[in-house]
Amino acid sequence: MKYHRVKVEERTQLGSYILLRYRWNDAHIEPGQFAMVRAAGYPVTLDPFLARPFSFYDYDGEMASLLFEIRGRGTALLDLTPTIEVTVPLGKGFRIEPGLGRPALLGGGIGVAPLKILGRRLDAVGVPHDVFLGFADAESSVVAREFPGAHVATMDGSVGTHGTVLDAAGALTDYGAIYSCGPNPMLAAVKLGAAENTLCQLSVEERMGCGNGSCNGCVVPVRGGDYVRSCIEGPVFPAEALAW
Repeated sequence: MKYHRVKVEERTQLGSYILLRYRWNDAHIEPGQFAMVRAAGYPVTLDPFLARPFSFYDYDGEMASLLFEIRGRGTALLDLTPTIEVTVPLGKGFRIEPGLGRPALLGGGIGVAPLKILGRRLDAVGVPHDVFLGFADAESSVVAREFPGAHVATMDGSVGTHGTVLDAAGALTDYGAIYSCGPNPMLAAVKLGAAENTLCQLSVEERMGCGNGSCNGCVVPVRGGDYVRSCIEGPVFPAEALAW
């Protein structure tokens, strides 16, 4: 897989998350797609050996941005290095279908990341939408300031609704389309709450080793008893396709 070395143009701390921006005009980015990212230096240092998968947070045609939190050495290095290496956009993103009715966008934790670029695209095609974001606490909810008008929930009740993103959203059955990203239990609850035959698309957060379908480390169960790779067939899936 080819990596492109890019300069970090801007680095911003948003509560417990880091936002990186870099110039990008190599390939178009669709909402819900992701990139494999690593600190510049490979293969000289092999540190880290594996790149990390990040959903694209935003893209305006010139600048791309990634939102992540520091969870280990690989992400810590990305917060320090002035240059990173990224792939072209990978995976299948959200399918936008205007005319289905008002959409709801639901994100949990770092799963809010792909909703920023999705909201930008919906605005571009003139589709009003509601945004619901769920976090653990006030520190992680700081990123919600990037989503004007969003409804916020925190598990400790420090900001917005006390509870999960579904507590903030309430009934989902009135929405014509639902787009969601977050931990699997949250996505399963969104799937259960969506009206039958509603366009409901879920972006999974599986660990990835390669990003090109070689390692089979990011498989998810689908109806019929099979497993598919979230880096190739996903990470966005129709809710009805997932076997949970």
